[in-house]
Amino acid sequence: MSTADRTAVVKLLKARGAKARRGHLRIPVGELLWYVDVLADGVGPTAPLRLEVGCWTSALPPEPDGGAVDCPLLLDVPLGADPVGATTALLDRVTAIGDLGALRGGLAELPGALVDQRLRDLL
Repeated sequence: MSTADRTAVVKLLKARGAKARRGHLRIPVGELLWYVDVLADGVGPTAPLRLEVGCWTSALPPEPDGGAVDCPLLLDVPLGADPVGATTALLDRVTAIGDLGALRGGLAELPGALVDQRLRDLL
């Protein structure tokens, strides 16, 4: 992927409501906060991109300092050949999940999500 792809993905995230906090983008949806970090899987300008996505709720303090990787739900999403399309699809899924009940029902739509025990207990 190119620098232009990374820029387009970040621009889309911000257009869809992501705000920077402590160096990480996060999207508030109801009682949940979705953290989204754009990462490269390799070195150089053509390394493929992926999104590291985390979900946090204030019911599980403290607020994550390290972004998505510190969240009780963590998911890696490779962006493939169409980074903007893949990001749009992911945002459509996560922005439809705004509370713990919706998260419980929506976990199947987040394949590969790692959920820690504290969040599992809430769900």
